[in-house]
Amino acid sequence: MLKKILLSAFVFVLAVNIASSQTLTQAQKNLLGRSVYSVKIIGDAIGGEKVIDMKVDKSRMTNIPNLPSVSIINGVITKVVNAPDLAWTITYTPTGGQTIYDLQSNGVPQQIWQDPNTTNNIHSVLMVCDYGDEGFTQRISKYFFSADGGTTWAFIGNAGVVSNGYCAITGTSEGNALIANHGANGGAPTRTQYYYDAAPGLGSFTLLDPPSPGSVGYIWPRLEATNSISNTVKFVGASSPNGPDSAFHIYSNSLETNNFGPWTFFLGDQAETYSVAKSASGAKIGLLYKANDVLDPNSYGDAFFIESTNDGMTWSTPLKIFHANFNTDSLGCLRGLNLIYKGEDPKAVFETVKITREGSYFPGLPAKIRFWSTTLPGSDPDRSIVLADTSDVGYHPNFGTNDVYSTLARPTIGRSADGVALFCAFQVPSDLAGGSADTTPYRDYWAKVSGDGGSTWSTAIKLNYETPRFDWTYGAVSKINHQDAQYYYFNMTILVDTIPGSFVQGAGNGKSLAQQFYMKVQIPKNEIISVKNVSTEIPNAYSLLQNYPNPFNPSTTIRFELPKATNVTLKIYNINGQEVASLINNTLINAGTSEYTFDASNLSTGIYFYSIQAGNFKDTKKMVLIK
Repeated sequence: MLKKILLSAFVFVLAVNIASSQTLTQAQKNLLGRSVYSVKIIGDAIGGEKVIDMKVDKSRMTNIPNLPSVSIINGVITKVVNAPDLAWTITYTPTGGQTIYDLQSNGVPQQIWQDPNTTNNIHSVLMVCDYGDEGFTQRISKYFFSADGGTTWAFIGNAGVVSNGYCAITGTSEGNALIANHGANGGAPTRTQYYYDAAPGLGSFTLLDPPSPGSVGYIWPRLEATNSISNTVKFVGASSPNGPDSAFHIYSNSLETNNFGPWTFFLGDQAETYSVAKSASGAKIGLLYKANDVLDPNSYGDAFFIESTNDGMTWSTPLKIFHANFNTDSLGCLRGLNLIYKGEDPKAVFETVKITREGSYFPGLPAKIRFWSTTLPGSDPDRSIVLADTSDVGYHPNFGTNDVYSTLARPTIGRSADGVALFCAFQVPSDLAGGSADTTPYRDYWAKVSGDGGSTWSTAIKLNYETPRFDWTYGAVSKINHQDAQYYYFNMTILVDTIPGSFVQGAGNGKSLAQQFYMKVQIPKNEIISVKNVSTEIPNAYSLLQNYPNPFNPSTTIRFELPKATNVTLKIYNINGQEVASLINNTLINAGTSEYTFDASNLSTGIYFYSIQAGNFKDTKKMVLIK
């Protein structure tokens, strides 16, 4: 019997001093961009330590005195965002989670899971410390649950005992939450531990406690359940040590206490610079990770992908999917990497930041969010494309309290249940700053969507509202997200605070209770699926028509006729028979004549083939791209 859902939200009110940085000149921005930091570890939190601080005269950043007290919102807010060809509706609902420990992840959080089989069931976790616990001695992972699609939320229970943290969540095929964190439940050392719920939203957890491979506990977990609870292997986890070797491990497990499989070691970096995901069929489990710069110096700032086809028991040879080029822009992976699958194809996003081989980075210089998939044209490690840069969101320097962010950071990705839509959200500093001791920008979250497997992405949309002004950080998108006849949705948790920058790294700016929000983003399907019904006259038979124009550069229109509503797949292949684009993926299309406008900007001159499958009907035609 599920617990009765009760909404319990708390309001914390405090005054904040805000400084406007809109008067920063380009020269000041350039100066801020030259500030150099190195990554430091204090306990289990990652921060940035100034190596060279390029001081900026902030006297022109006008303080706004006598502001009214600003309250974290207690209640549901809806925002409609309109942009060219886009109209999104965003709903913000507090989960009830609040914490003074506001540095929720050292990478990309994994704090939300929507059950793809029971989409009204949405689960979240939050690393929590009470307002008076400035030493963080009572830090704990709290579990929240909604049984009505995120409309109302309830605190269900704690995953483990106090002094644990950096929690992540997924769920099994039967809909039960599986939570990972690191703690010392049962005695030292502090290590990754798992908590498996007895029923959806119940909060009756079984502790699953893997042995450490040595004297140093492996912490900072990420995890993915296998495809079925009936599988021999129930889930796969990845963690890393807070120690000198900095390699992380992967292990697989049966849902019985201490029944853990073998450890597999890789040359990965510490503290959540890795992400685990499974394919739609469950036949594949992938792992995306940043290279360990000390143990693998030839791969400094690089990203790798490995894959298992036997539930994590063995893994493929590491594939380098991105190589930092120190002869050009010197942009390399720093901390934010995230992975999902669309069908059987891996889809990865990661941040690239100006770095040096000596271990320093430039948080104030322009950065990029990149996207990678095996379906993109080209070859690795040069296959990935730029998903977002400062031309999309503007250049806003990052400075002040340093939580190892950059000008674009911590991308999080999810997909629609039918596999058609991809959603990516990422963090950007704004032009508004605050903080009494260390002036720090307030952060925003922006998002883009793709309907063609990631080959192209939409206009960037700012997800958060700006009045009153809050700091929006640690966004996490559910890996799989629901849909209905008219709309795609993506589900997201995010941390909202009145003071910019974390209290963990910037205590001088004062303490506050940051609040966890659930965000539901509603997007009309016709904004994502580039299929237009141009005639409702019912044809006598299925037909794939010749594209026009042909030859073309860089776009062309593909038409097809359906005598009845049918699930359609439309794909592009090169002359070698390799798939280079998935335009429509098993999507229900209405009867009549429909067309798809294909943009081949990312492809090179050559002969290509487009192939349709609609029910039992299959056909292929040739087209020519000339640039």
